[in-house]
Amino acid sequence: MADGERVGQAAAGDGEDALLELLRRMERANFPFRVATPALVAQVEALLRAGLVEGGIGRSAADAGTIAVVRRISALGRARLALTRDSARGALEW
Repeated sequence: MADGERVGQAAAGDGEDALLELLRRMERANFPFRVATPALVAQVEALLRAGLVEGGIGRSAADAGTIAVVRRISALGRARLALTRDSARGALEW
């Protein structure tokens, strides 16, 4: 099982919330972070396009399926995570 396969169904949906949840899970994961599930590969691809992570999409040598590998969360990705934490903190201070 690849590292990212443990992220569960919550991150397998579409939308910005799912992408941020996957990014949060990556923050606590060991790198390189790998996923092979098509939905998660698509989410990692979206994070790559947004510049939030660094890595790539390729073919698995084991089964020739598509795999996404994240080497690290970019500075932009870390800033986005910090922004969401600050927003949550501000909402709780009401």
